[in-house]
Amino acid sequence: MRYLTVLFTIMMAAALTFSCGKKNKEMTVQDFAKIDIEITTTDQKPETIEQIAGKYGYTLDQYKKFAEKVENDTAIQEELGKIRLGEQKNK
Repeated sequence: MRYLTVLFTIMMAAALTFSCGKKNKEMTVQDFAKIDIEITTTDQKPETIEQIAGKYGYTLDQYKKFAEKVENDTAIQEELGKIRLGEQKNK
């Protein structure tokens, strides 16, 4: 019985570690572009943005931080522009 308790505790700790680790992944420019393009067609409320970001595995805070990074980095802006242009050509 004690072994089952220890095994269960280890399994729960592992599950918690992996589930929390997925939300802390680094946002890429491609992911930001997907989220941003989808957000432009919505009401742009924080709840909606959070739902869309969650769909791609990110939090609202991660989206906002990357948006600030995009505003201050011209290289990221250029890459984002190329991605958006490619999306328009595909339509």
